[in-house]
Amino acid sequence: MNWIARLFEPQTTREPVTELDLHRAAAALLLEVARTDGRIDDREKQSLFKAVRQRWQLDSDELEEIVAELHEQVEGATDLYEFTSPLREHWGPEPRARLIEDMWAVAAADGKVDVYEEHLIRRVADLLYVSHGDYIRAKLAATGE
Repeated sequence: MNWIARLFEPQTTREPVTELDLHRAAAALLLEVARTDGRIDDREKQSLFKAVRQRWQLDSDELEEIVAELHEQVEGATDLYEFTSPLREHWGPEPRARLIEDMWAVAAADGKVDVYEEHLIRRVADLLYVSHGDYIRAKLAATGE
């Protein structure tokens, strides 16, 4: 069973959510930011890989698996809830704010933050219950504005 489906099994039959499952969900959100403006710039991809390697030690094979599954999930997903819900349930405020900072870093990696990237990051921050102050601090830290 794929890792996303495991996150949404009924609580009584669900295998415990692992840190790897949560890291994959976060990496999927980072990838979604990179592809929001219509294409994934090499600098955005490098920023994404850097964040994934530094924060969660996912290797390139795992990231490729995430990319393949994400494309399937995005086609069938109606919103970002499936990625943000497990993170909100299992991560505290600090890791959620760091994810928002990483999302800003991916968005800004190509030298400009597209309005759609900014909108996506705002939506994810809201879904993760990241405060507006932490959202702004993350943006400033990642973009240098």
